[in-house]
Amino acid sequence: MKYLKIVRIPNLAIIVLTQYLLRICIIGTYFGFSGVGPAMSDFNFFLLVLSTVLIAAGGYVINDIFDVEIDKINKPDKVLINESIPLSVANRLYYGLTITGTLIGFYLAFAVQYFLLGLVFVATVLLLWLYSSKYQKTVLWGNIFISGLSAMVVIIVWLFELYALRADILTYTEVMKQIRIVSIIVAAYGLFAFLVSMIREITKDIEDMDGDRSAAYKTLPIIIGVNKAKLLFNMLIIVSVLLLAFAMYHLYLKGIMLVFWYLLVAVQTLFLFVLYNAFKAKNKEDFHFLSNACKIIMVAGILSMQLFYVSF
Repeated sequence: MKYLKIVRIPNLAIIVLTQYLLRICIIGTYFGFSGVGPAMSDFNFFLLVLSTVLIAAGGYVINDIFDVEIDKINKPDKVLINESIPLSVANRLYYGLTITGTLIGFYLAFAVQYFLLGLVFVATVLLLWLYSSKYQKTVLWGNIFISGLSAMVVIIVWLFELYALRADILTYTEVMKQIRIVSIIVAAYGLFAFLVSMIREITKDIEDMDGDRSAAYKTLPIIIGVNKAKLLFNMLIIVSVLLLAFAMYHLYLKGIMLVFWYLLVAVQTLFLFVLYNAFKAKNKEDFHFLSNACKIIMVAGILSMQLFYVSF
């Protein structure tokens, strides 16, 4: 059980849900208009999800390794390394997860006949290491890294599907009309994941200020103050609401009403709820609540994918 805690099983479950919904409800639905299915085999797609999960799990482990001392201040009841898990075991777990995930990634790159795609996994591992060792201590860079990797959870599915399509020229020709539509949808969900992660990361920085300050971190709220950090947080929510409204407008024009109404009721309402509570937030508990609310927004947005499947 302690090993499940260190790799953040609920967060990994969100990754699995995201990638399978994208494959089944977006790629599968739109390719189905041309009478074909996704180019990647079910087994290779499972390996892609597994690789993503293993590398993400390794990222959580290395973050906990670097944050042992600071977590004793920010979340003392959740410290595992050097308490219930020896540091040496945590290091072996990290290398085992990341090496296995990267090797699977290179196999998949070979399978879709574009070996350089394997470098995406190497880059991800490197970014997670740099985030934990250096950039989480700096203004915005750590937030941008994590938000970008959240978007990559969505984008990597489409990258591998595109190269698998190119390896199967007959299928590629049949779905050319659908590729542009799916690319737009994938980009929209990737941007959504980026913005919500960015919002949540700022909230977590405010929540963890005490420990971060004691470790001489230079995170956004420490450098510019809580009020200005909250202002940026609120601005990002407003930008997200406006961009989502733009996407909803196009869904309305296309007659995809189930997705339109879901986003209006479930996601936009949650955004406004978080915005309202952000203005009132004052203490650590308030910002912890906002951080969890952002995670709910992420899941709510991801679940909208299934309505594309239902709509058609």
